[in-house]
Amino acid sequence: MDKKIIVYGYGDKTEHGLPTEKDLVQYLRKWIFTDNDRRHRYTQAKKADIIVVSRDGLAYGHMIIEKIDNPTSQDIKDYPKVKKVYIVNSTAVYENRVRLNDLGIRVRTFGTPITLKQFEKITSTATGIKKYFPSIKRLGKE
Repeated sequence: MDKKIIVYGYGDKTEHGLPTEKDLVQYLRKWIFTDNDRRHRYTQAKKADIIVVSRDGLAYGHMIIEKIDNPTSQDIKDYPKVKKVYIVNSTAVYENRVRLNDLGIRVRTFGTPITLKQFEKITSTATGIKKYFPSIKRLGKE
């Protein structure tokens, strides 16, 4: 089975989005697990196994998706633009951002599907990849 991989742009710099680069990185490192209970609220509803997180043409990291849910009333309250919720299994942050245009990848408004080979090129170009997982306690196994 082929993995569905999408590059999404994270340009929402409003109070409900991720206003700064630092916020975007913190979201991938920690907030998706501690503040959002692994629920990644997004404005698109495409099927994805992996989401590459980009802003201004640079890839910052990626998320491994466990499943997709419909938004709850809490999801809508937290992020009014939400269309679907991706349940995140793990994240990765690239210490050195990857200029996607250099790899022939142009991020479109509604996301850009890429191949596994293109994803592997992104991750091999990004040095210093750090992976993050929800704590065991957050998963209810403690």
